[in-house]
Amino acid sequence: MGRLYRLLYAVGLTPWEADAERVAPELRTLMDRVEQSVERPLGAALDLGCGRGRWSRELAARGWDVTGIDVVPRAVQDAQRRAEEWGVAVRFVQGSVTALRDADVGTGYRLILDVECFNHLSDVQRAAVGREVDAVAGHDAQIVLLVWSRARRGPLPPGARREDVAAAFPRWRIVDETPYQAKLPPLMRSIRPRWYRLARM
Repeated sequence: MGRLYRLLYAVGLTPWEADAERVAPELRTLMDRVEQSVERPLGAALDLGCGRGRWSRELAARGWDVTGIDVVPRAVQDAQRRAEEWGVAVRFVQGSVTALRDADVGTGYRLILDVECFNHLSDVQRAAVGREVDAVAGHDAQIVLLVWSRARRGPLPPGARREDVAAAFPRWRIVDETPYQAKLPPLMRSIRPRWYRLARM
């Protein structure tokens, strides 16, 4: 999957970025809930599969100390350039979400954000992400995930069920599960995305 995304970024084919304005209002609503439950300062946030930094920027603007990680070098380079243009302080790291400690992202994160990265991973990779998140998250951390429903879609991501999320993060509990409400393009309506919010047990 990493090779595919390297190719897509190389040729400038990133259709998922067009969804950002549909996703943003729902993410902001969910982040309001997260932030109501934590003391200030907000602390550190980790953006998994950050791409070119759209959601890293969103978190930084809300007052989080943000690190974004992505496996695609071109995406990380673009994210760093865009952060400078936006005037926001975000650290971007090239590495795999299945090996956060090897990527030296640090520890003590109060928020882990994953907007559709989880969709693209196998069950083995998801278990690895769960172990890595356990290692880098703080004791009071929360996870926010946007995940497609699970189905066979050929070359498209398989998505995940609630039990898949729970299996990947066995040391966490699901505290919110919310259907995605924004209108999707006709070809995407079958994916039925859902938001999950998890807290450490």
